[in-house]
Order: sequence, then structure tokens, then C-alpha cells
Amino acid sequence: MRKQGEEKLEKLGLDKVKDKNGRKYKANDFQVSCVHCKHDKFEQSSALLNTRGMSYLGLDWLNNSASTLMCKRCGFIHWFGIGLTEIEDETK
Repeated sequence: MRKQGEEKLEKLGLDKVKDKNGRKYKANDFQVSCVHCKHDKFEQSSALLNTRGMSYLGLDWLNNSASTLMCKRCGFIHWFGIGLTEIEDETK
């Protein structure tokens, strides 16, 4: 599955080095930094917020999702119920 994701990234022409080092994000106009190690680069993903009722009915896909950011230094995972915005790299 990881290999398929990497192949999709290559097809999209995304910068793998940038993804390896992580990206900066802001939530609600505040820059996100790790609460554990204070690092400011993350890997973004999403997670499904399952509920018992929907799982029982086999309708997990109808549940809400949350955005997650994993710190590239220590691995601490931060959860966000609101949208995240990527901060553009100033070194370009």
C-alpha cells in the first residue's frame, strides 16, 4: 500500500524531499508546533472518527473525519477537527 502511495506521488510530480522533511501548517491562523518537542514540520493525514452506531450498521464511511499531523521529529500525532492550511516554504 505504501508503494502505491509513493507511485501516486511520483505521478503527481510532488517534491519527495519536501515530503520527507515535512511541511509547516497552520490551524485557525495559528502556526502549528509540536506540543511535545516544539518542532514545526509535520506529515499530514486523515483519520475516520468511528461511532458505534454507524459501525454496527456497517456505515463507517458516513462518519466524520479529522485531520492529523505527525511530527517529523518525535512522531507525536496531533488531531484537528478543523481544516489545516499548508504554509508555503519561504526558501523558494
